[in-house]
Amino acid sequence: MNDFMMVIVKADPQLEQDCILISTDLASQADYGYNQVLRLRVGKSSRTVKTRISTSRIDKKTLTMHPLLIKKSFLHKSRKYGIKFEQDGIRMGPVVGIIAPRQGSRDRPFSSQTTFFQEIMASSRKLGQICFAFYFTDIDWNRKVINGYFYGKNGWQRGKFPMPDVIYPRSKFWVSNRVESRRRLTQLGVQILNPSMVGKWEAYCLLKKNPELAPYLPETRLVNSFRQVDFMAKKYRAVYLKPVNGTQGKNIIRIIKNKKSPGYCYQYHANGSLHKGNASDLRQLQKQLRSVMAGRNYLIQKEINLLRYEGGIVDTRVMVQKDHNGKWEMTGMACRVGKLGAITSNISSGGSGKKVETVLNYNFSDSKQINQIIETMIFVCITAAQNIEEYLGSCGEMGIDIGVDRYGEVWFIEANLRPARYVFSLIGEKQTRLKSVETPLLYARYLAGF
Repeated sequence: MNDFMMVIVKADPQLEQDCILISTDLASQADYGYNQVLRLRVGKSSRTVKTRISTSRIDKKTLTMHPLLIKKSFLHKSRKYGIKFEQDGIRMGPVVGIIAPRQGSRDRPFSSQTTFFQEIMASSRKLGQICFAFYFTDIDWNRKVINGYFYGKNGWQRGKFPMPDVIYPRSKFWVSNRVESRRRLTQLGVQILNPSMVGKWEAYCLLKKNPELAPYLPETRLVNSFRQVDFMAKKYRAVYLKPVNGTQGKNIIRIIKNKKSPGYCYQYHANGSLHKGNASDLRQLQKQLRSVMAGRNYLIQKEINLLRYEGGIVDTRVMVQKDHNGKWEMTGMACRVGKLGAITSNISSGGSGKKVETVLNYNFSDSKQINQIIETMIFVCITAAQNIEEYLGSCGEMGIDIGVDRYGEVWFIEANLRPARYVFSLIGEKQTRLKSVETPLLYARYLAGF
């Protein structure tokens, strides 16, 4: 755990409601005097307090307040909080709001993200932060408070929270609506941990401009006409059609140009099953794929001859994040292995997880080559994250998918700004998962100026 300054909040009903009793050691660090008027800031809430200096030598790193002041400041007695002394006041926290709509049951209100939110809230308490989940409709703009959700000893509960210092977007609706709410939050000085999503085509065009990254990008085109499908299929024989804004491997189509006969064969996943078909010509292919494509924008990409592990195709999820230093680092990486016959490696489609070293040792015998592959993957991911951040604005984390082909060549597949962490649990790397949960909170400290 990083050595950040934290204090314990204590309650004393004998204190005046607008006073704060500061332990001697803290008062000397902050250079505050008796009866000094300060602002006590928690998130974007602020109230005027007067200082009292404790004479006790026992209490160290403590702030004592009237119970009502503790409640009005959105704090809790006997809990540790991060603290920052400023010339005109004291800041506590920071306050981090996770934004995501409620979509599940009472016990799992945030559906598949519920466990992750529980983990991040547990980590936030260890770091002295205030963390809660909410959605735009939970904001009371008149009182400038949020009726959010937190996880504690009694499970999920609702409570009132201040406007946060930092928002951690975990909602796909962050981009598509509530523009006015986002603008108002930004005007209040709320920092955003991650920006809006970047589409596959947008990312490809951006990274293609970087001569350092261009060699790691498989040829990709935007599908404006099915003639491009025919052109790419003739050039590479096997190609993938991918939705520009798709996630979890949904609606991805693999197309193969027949060698000995005209036409194509294709595969795609739908409703948990792999569907296969044949088309005698381009027109029939387009007609037969109309239902799965459903009017979405698609790109077409040459097939990467990906590594296999026990028959399943493999790609690698690399988690790159910023911590309290604000610099990109690789938190961890894990391979995703598709089930036999699958055209994607996604866990949601039945894939499994394996350690990177296990997969590489299964495919290559040269340790120097294996080390070079790993170094190249890290280089590609960090460089891609830096490029995407320059384009989108400040970012805190990305899950970048990398393919390695049978010759050991590394390929950038895509970047996800709302990355899942489940694969680290699948391969037994509990500490990597916990680090991936804690690191955004460390970056939130950086953004909030603690």
